[in-house]
Amino acid sequence: MRIKIFILSLCAILFTGAGCINIGGKETGPMGVYRSLDKGDTWEAVTAFPTPQGVKSIAGLKIFRIFEDPSDSNAFYLGTRGQGLFYTYDNGDSWQEVKFFSGKFIYALAVDPKDKCVIYASDGPNIYKTTDCSRSWSLVFTETRTNERFVSIAIDNSGARTVYGAQLNGDLLASKDEGKTWQTVKRFNFQLQQLEVDHKVPGRLYTASYRKGLYRSDDGGKNWITLNEELKKFSNDAFNFYRLVLNTAQKDSLFWISKYGILRSDNAGQTWTELKLLTPPGAVTILAFDINEKNPKEIYYTGSQLGDKNAHLRSTFYKSSDGGVKWETKKLPTNTLPVMIKVNAKNDSSILMGFTVLN
Repeated sequence: MRIKIFILSLCAILFTGAGCINIGGKETGPMGVYRSLDKGDTWEAVTAFPTPQGVKSIAGLKIFRIFEDPSDSNAFYLGTRGQGLFYTYDNGDSWQEVKFFSGKFIYALAVDPKDKCVIYASDGPNIYKTTDCSRSWSLVFTETRTNERFVSIAIDNSGARTVYGAQLNGDLLASKDEGKTWQTVKRFNFQLQQLEVDHKVPGRLYTASYRKGLYRSDDGGKNWITLNEELKKFSNDAFNFYRLVLNTAQKDSLFWISKYGILRSDNAGQTWTELKLLTPPGAVTILAFDINEKNPKEIYYTGSQLGDKNAHLRSTFYKSSDGGVKWETKKLPTNTLPVMIKVNAKNDSSILMGFTVLN
């Protein structure tokens, strides 16, 4: 057992070299996933990828998204930019590859909150489903329109456990029979970027658009209201969308992350309060953001500077322990672009961060 731990630790530190084969090819710096066990003060690479051929490393993976299992705080899934799907059941100590998605771009994934072995994932035009914890997958939906893809998948665990899929062109699909049949419940006719199910309010959905703002449904997608009037008070940069994060510790609470900065609503998007950041509005790109579910006053995000062709120039890690009044700055462990932060739902000292390059 000690030998195994030593090998995994060694490969997590040495991204390449004898016995630690790097997955992902050429890179400008270490990518993959880093972990902090002290709320972001220090970081370690968690890149060990055991295989029958030896322990490899995922330091070359370009992370697109980190998806969490709502029923298991130590289970996470890595959606990559054309390098497949990986997962951990031990909070990043080791990773496994889902061979079915080898070489594919993983745009969306959702784990059933009531059965962790039921997972839906999309490589863009297709939605696949597994009922046996990734051992086998079946196709449950395919999109025939070219240049169309799914950007989000979400599961409403109340009632019929409806599965939703949001497409880039603005179509919102739903399945009330666990993926067997689908129907279009809304055509927004503009580009969608994210879909979220609010598990604290049955039937509540949010959709976020890149340039058209935020919308909410309280009846499973049948009717929608716009939440954009308040956003207009800030600037056009508030519609340059990056992330929508629901505050799972508090009903009706959510965060809107855009080029403008970070906005918070405690009344389901009706009004917004600006978090006063150390950088002025519009100064940085905020791709990685999360809050501590056990203590929502703890907020984490990264501010990045991007150059020509989205080349990464510099990023800084920010941490607040008082709800965004005061901020600490920390140095990041690699010079590549941070794109996702996930705070462990039970062990809130543990944070995972994913990195990538965009060119």
